[in-house]
Amino acid sequence: MKKTNPAIQFKSATGAMLLRIAPVFLLLGTWSYSCQHPFFWDTVQLASRQAQWYYDQNFHYLLLPDVIDSGHPSGFGMYLALCWQVFGQNLLVSHVAMLPWLGLLLAGLFRLGRIVDQPWGKFLPLLMVLDPVVLGQCSLVSPDVVLMALFMWGLIGIMGQRRILLVFCCLGLALISLRGMMAVVVLYLYQVFSTPDQAWRKPRHWLRSALPYVPSGIFALAFLLYHTYEKTWIGFHEDSPWRESFNLVGFKGMLKNMVILIWRLLDYGRVFVVLGALVLIFTQKKLLLSNRFLPLLVIALLLQLPHFLLLQGVSAHRYLLPVFLALHLLFLGLLNQSELRSKAKSVLLATALLGLASGNLWIYPRGIAQGWDSTPAHWPHFTLRKELIQYLDQQKIPLSEVGTVFPEIGPLHWRDLNGRQDGFSPLDLEQNQYVYYSSAMNDFSDEQLEVLFQKWPRILEVKQAGLETILFKKPQ
Repeated sequence: MKKTNPAIQFKSATGAMLLRIAPVFLLLGTWSYSCQHPFFWDTVQLASRQAQWYYDQNFHYLLLPDVIDSGHPSGFGMYLALCWQVFGQNLLVSHVAMLPWLGLLLAGLFRLGRIVDQPWGKFLPLLMVLDPVVLGQCSLVSPDVVLMALFMWGLIGIMGQRRILLVFCCLGLALISLRGMMAVVVLYLYQVFSTPDQAWRKPRHWLRSALPYVPSGIFALAFLLYHTYEKTWIGFHEDSPWRESFNLVGFKGMLKNMVILIWRLLDYGRVFVVLGALVLIFTQKKLLLSNRFLPLLVIALLLQLPHFLLLQGVSAHRYLLPVFLALHLLFLGLLNQSELRSKAKSVLLATALLGLASGNLWIYPRGIAQGWDSTPAHWPHFTLRKELIQYLDQQKIPLSEVGTVFPEIGPLHWRDLNGRQDGFSPLDLEQNQYVYYSSAMNDFSDEQLEVLFQKWPRILEVKQAGLETILFKKPQ
């Protein structure tokens, strides 16, 4: 008879039910709370502005204008524009458009949790939903939610040998973004290297494994060739707003980027998951090499290294979502394999869960940039922003006189879908009469902050839950 693990045997059906419904309520509660939030961070460009183009042009053009074209396939923008055409253009419709993908994400977590060796696999949905990057992205109208859901179901297709499912997931990933195409490569390599008996040494195995990926590969190649033919560039062009992010760095820059990558991996409470995995490996060193999810983690991480290390500003938390999934799967797999006492395992899991939960509230001191789209800690920004705009309207101060930085530059309609074409101007301390500062912005330099806080009077200052918004007025 198989020995049970008493530490995770629930004393009642109620406990088991709570474990199943907690991730559902957490994710749907997040959606409900944020379903009127404006577009934020990169979703202004990757969702709102791209969808606006297709909405205004009635899908007449396939490729986007250069000012909002970052080289990605724009399947998500088309999807959102179609939702607007059918149901109306507003924030609620935009967030409702995310519900099918959130449902797919949740269903994938529960299915994948059952595939992971039991009994610890059942904790995967809660572990993933508590991850601040997942929860932060799920509160936005974000293509990365689609990417995460499709990547997860692609894994399920591999593990369940469901080729048709894998084909459609890979096609969906290729339609979303260049990183979606990269996720397809991760799935393919994982399928190649996760088979037993070192089948990856045989060329026939590589070819046979590639069959489900052919449709998405054909689409990706066709899109890249067509885009290059029409635009003569991929990813960025000389006048691109994000051109500087693709500048190559030197040796010191690579070292700095390596530190940033490690920080991203440990950030927002994930350090407790990593430490838990290291404890399990240290107590039984053979665990790591026999874990079925180690190849997934290594492959996903290695494919991120080139642009993370070599480029100046391509280091967002959300780029690592497949890595985070692989890390959580690895951790739970190690729990299953370890011969530690069940109480010790329970302590490691509880520490990881509580650490991730605390990460949703982490806010760094002023001057330290953080990924605000990758944490629910950005939510108070919208209340403070609304209060500032109301103040400016009441005082009859034109928004064009107020300078600021990403992500609030440009017409309010890009964020609020309210028809207002007035908006904040790019920061210029010589020209701006006012400056809008929020701690949920990273693009103020240390020198600019020093000038603002020491020399410019504050005419509005509001704070909430660790965030602050300040309206500065140019000194006379």
